[in-house]
Amino acid sequence: MSNTLKNNSPEIIGHRGAAGLVFENTLAGFQKAFELRLSLIELDVWKTIDGESVVFHDALLDRLTPAKGLIAEQTVAELQQIKLNNGDPIPTLKEVIALAKDYPVTLIVEVKAENAFAKTLELLEAELPYSRFVLGSFYHQPIIQLKKAKPELRTAIMFEGVPVDFDEYLAKVNPEFVVASKDTANAYLAETVKLQNRKLLFYTVNSEPEYTMLLKYAPFGIISDFPDLFLKS
Repeated sequence: MSNTLKNNSPEIIGHRGAAGLVFENTLAGFQKAFELRLSLIELDVWKTIDGESVVFHDALLDRLTPAKGLIAEQTVAELQQIKLNNGDPIPTLKEVIALAKDYPVTLIVEVKAENAFAKTLELLEAELPYSRFVLGSFYHQPIIQLKKAKPELRTAIMFEGVPVDFDEYLAKVNPEFVVASKDTANAYLAETVKLQNRKLLFYTVNSEPEYTMLLKYAPFGIISDFPDLFLKS
């Protein structure tokens, strides 16, 4: 059974778990998204100074925790002493993978820094089949290199504005998924992705008018903080 409003609707993808329902990028938030029976969940990964992959969105700790500073300059032990503003711990990627294993869900893992690609992929490959995850980023050069080295790896490129000569660029980067801002939506973008048999996702879609507006572009999916708004009752 589809998890969306009607049979031809896009996939509904939980943003940072289900960030509008439960604090973002937490184990509780991912658990909520899994309980909603979403097929895909998006999350963010940084590498700590001692080489661990942790799930967190911002470069700085300031917005989401009482602490300050760059998350990439902390050790795992230091981060374990810091709680998120809702009192939850900052999860590691290993913890999220362990939780996800019990559910039929695919993880869209956004890598937030170029130095985090290798460790992130290592962990994902060790624990999940390629069918259960997508490696994505706003950093496209590592995506190009990894896709050439591992053709079986599914990748996603993320951007806020459509690159110049987008059709040629898209063929060069060769991702399975194109993740674009809802504000970037236009016919050229949608048609180019469709012609190359790739999957178009829009972020971050949090209202029914936004959702309805984007339907004309026939995206594969939409990424939302409030996935429950678009699910079948």
